[in-house]
Amino acid sequence: MASWRPALREPDPMRAAIYDYIRNRSPQVYLEGGGAARALGRTSVVMSDGGPLNLDLTLTPLDTSMVGTRTAIVFGISGHVADTTAGYEVQGKVVLDRQTLAFLSIDASPTLLNRRG
Repeated sequence: MASWRPALREPDPMRAAIYDYIRNRSPQVYLEGGGAARALGRTSVVMSDGGPLNLDLTLTPLDTSMVGTRTAIVFGISGHVADTTAGYEVQGKVVLDRQTLAFLSIDASPTLLNRRG
């Protein structure tokens, strides 16, 4: 892939946990088939800074496209995450190589919804 570039910096602990969650669950949703939105499953994880994070995201197939010479599948990501201090809404996009199910890109941005206390 001529357009691939490595990350410029390490993602923050929340974003890294979200990316891991997406990487672990997205290919399975594709392999199970179906063209409708699919919940990735609610779970709790420990972020790299030691804090807990609750995740509940949904994957929605959007389109197929070409990335270089490879066919790719584009998914939309939506849902919510919460740590001990706040709740966030997550919107984003995932692009998977159709043949290998390798991730070509992940973009999932948490937006603050509310703060506790």
